[in-house]
Amino acid sequence: MKSSLEKYGYQFNTDLGIWITREYEGFAYSDGDEVEQRIARAVKSASDVSVLSTELKKHCIDWPSIYHLSSRRSNLMRPFHHLLKSADILEIGAGCGAITRYLGESGANVLALEGSTRRALITRTRTRDLENVIVVNDAFDDFKCDKKFDFITLIGVLEYAGIFTSGDQPHLQMLKRARKFLKPGGQLILAIENQLGLKYFAGAPEDHIGQPMYGLENRYRSNQPQTFGRKSLQDLLKAAGLSFTKFFAPYPDYKLPVSIITEEGFANTQFDESALASQSVRFDLQMPSLSNFALESVYPEIIRNNLGLDMANSI
Repeated sequence: MKSSLEKYGYQFNTDLGIWITREYEGFAYSDGDEVEQRIARAVKSASDVSVLSTELKKHCIDWPSIYHLSSRRSNLMRPFHHLLKSADILEIGAGCGAITRYLGESGANVLALEGSTRRALITRTRTRDLENVIVVNDAFDDFKCDKKFDFITLIGVLEYAGIFTSGDQPHLQMLKRARKFLKPGGQLILAIENQLGLKYFAGAPEDHIGQPMYGLENRYRSNQPQTFGRKSLQDLLKAAGLSFTKFFAPYPDYKLPVSIITEEGFANTQFDESALASQSVRFDLQMPSLSNFALESVYPEIIRNNLGLDMANSI
């Protein structure tokens, strides 16, 4: 990977531990200075930065720190664990390194791409003991590399294409560009909030805009994050040349899943998937205290009518 990066003008900054070009200035996506500085200090001071670190768990005191430091983040990738060892992976949008850390611990060769310089540094600190992880600070639109990968991840990233990707159809363009980095037979692993997730009908605010019903009513503007329903996402993937799709339903959502149900799980009449969906509700830290109905009571009916995937909170 390193020779391919050097070929396109990336240089390894020995002081920072990341790869970067002289021209790149980073972009200003952030959860806030105080929050990210606090997370950076927590990761830097911890002697154990592993996925299951009890040190980092002590710093999970609010939503951003839980999101970036909780071991539950890695649950999203556990269904793929058997495929990761020695695999070449391009992680687009590494954030603060929670998923990066899991991929590295699983034995994958990871190129973690992150546009925010501060987040790239946190990711490097989180993976400082993993020689199989390379961190590159660059925007995906500008990223250049002639290496092909077994897996590419877009976890909590596609929804921001309208902000960070140029063109009339930014989400489609992002997917097409990601596909170009795949080896023949390579796979894209994508996670995104479901525009038609059950929690949003119950009154939960749209995750990025913070307003109830915003996504359901499709009030998205071109310069805002945007989510999709399962059918719309499947059509988008097919238009990008990713014709074979397989869906999973992480509960309560992809951010901090406690269970993940596969297509086979939903089709198995001997398996009570509604029990897992219903039990996950109390683990959703973003669910408001008052809702339009009890999700625990509605999930069994949703799933009984074969709508479990279509109305999962994330896909």
